Amino acid sequence: MVKVAIIGAGFMGSMHAQVYQNLPNVELAAIVDVDLGRAEKLAGKYGTRPYSQIKNILIRDDIDAVDICLPTFLHPRYTVEAAKAGKHVFCEKPIALNLKDADWMIEEVEKKGMKFMVGHVLRFWPEYAKIREISESGKLGKPIFISCTRLSSPPTWAWQGWLTDVKRSGGVLVDFHIHDIDFLLYLLGKPVSVYSKAAGIFPSYNHVFTTLDFPQGIVGVAEGGWDMPGSFPFTMSLIGLFEKGAVEFNNCYERTLIIYPENKEQEYPEIETESQTATDVEGNIAELGGYFSELKYFIDCLQKGEHPDIAGGKVARDALEVMFLAKKSLETGKVVEI
Repeated sequence: MVKVAIIGAGFMGSMHAQVYQNLPNVELAAIVDVDLGRAEKLAGKYGTRPYSQIKNILIRDDIDAVDICLPTFLHPRYTVEAAKAGKHVFCEKPIALNLKDADWMIEEVEKKGMKFMVGHVLRFWPEYAKIREISESGKLGKPIFISCTRLSSPPTWAWQGWLTDVKRSGGVLVDFHIHDIDFLLYLLGKPVSVYSKAAGIFPSYNHVFTTLDFPQGIVGVAEGGWDMPGSFPFTMSLIGLFEKGAVEFNNCYERTLIIYPENKEQEYPEIETESQTATDVEGNIAELGGYFSELKYFIDCLQKGEHPDIAGGKVARDALEVMFLAKKSLETGKVVEI
């Protein structure tokens, strides 16, 4: 049994608490939030102990791991404090707001011999995982281009509006667009160049378009914007063209994933979902989906004594590094070679 404390009782903390409730090898040992009333409400729902100060859970010898669901600007400090206290760490994405802090986090966790995972959830999202499986199998041949889209109305539901504050979240580029950039890296490897354009005036843009060139002429394109009207549904989608067909994912479709083989009828592959439990928290996701799978993977790695390499600290740093290359491209209007 792994005992976990959640730090942050907002949308993501509530989501993670639901996941842990559905994992038989986890005990949710504590909920921490600077707003004690908020911590008490969530802790009461899951029969655990509330705290208002992180130091009170770091001194508890019975807690094995902490799950950091705090605003991004707080990730480095509390990841390092948890590691120094001998706790394994799951930290929500992005890892940090700059590469120096990301390196500090990775170094300190490794120095203390702790396991460290960052919540790049698309790597575990059922449809995205299936797309990678299709690509890796060679069923459709080699990829030619992959186009990803992620659109949302402004995330005004976040605590004190922190998500739309670039200094605290990194803005749409580092917090939102990074999802699809990371998945392109997971699917296609390391790019050779990055080019980004934004709708709006830098640095207050809320809609970004990025093109990544990969070896062998493969192209990855990602669009990310959280400036859509409130009536617009949260949308994540992907179209991939391969040598022998194409794949399409759209969360707004009734059948979310379609394969278009060359000269054959379209196929609707079965999507294996580890948990279909509906959520009851604010935000833009209605099911636990990939959140369940990523946390299950993290806990399984802890019990096996393995590092969660699918989404470890260095993986998260790679995604952040590409985002800063995209930022450089936005600032200069030029292609950035890697």
